[in-house]
Amino acid sequence: MMSNILKHAFLTAVFGLGLATSAQAWTDQIDPKNDINTRCKFEPEAQCTDAIRVGAQIEGVDMSYSSMPKMRLDGANMKRINLQGSNMEIINLKGADLTLANLSFSQLHAANLQNANLMLSNMTKALLVDADLRGANLQGANIQGAVFFQANLSNATWVDGRVCAEGSIGECK
Repeated sequence: MMSNILKHAFLTAVFGLGLATSAQAWTDQIDPKNDINTRCKFEPEAQCTDAIRVGAQIEGVDMSYSSMPKMRLDGANMKRINLQGSNMEIINLKGADLTLANLSFSQLHAANLQNANLMLSNMTKALLVDADLRGANLQGANIQGAVFFQANLSNATWVDGRVCAEGSIGECK
């Protein structure tokens, strides 16, 4: 128990984030007029912090090594998108379709991936610390070296097709 608390404290300190800020990106109260990041473009090394692009149609786009903290992409079509090495801390991807996406080496600390489709995605060495994956589909995904510390996997479909039990935190039970 104490070692888990220390791990959580260490990881939170390393990423410089706390869970309190996640509410800003996770609220269902979305007003596109509040999109203060008008410079966000769907391209490699994009600077998309706080951008609101709910329902975006960005299938097959290369956004590798982008900075996307607190971005809103709820319900977006992101099939085959390349997000390798991107910073997506506290991003909202609730209900997004990330089938065949490349999320390798990405940081998804405190990301909202509820009901997201991650089927056959590449999540090699992705950091999903404190991520919310409730109801997400990870069937067939490559999760080699991925970190799910304190991630909520309740009712998620795991890589092998089984459904994770309610209360699965950090691992599929």
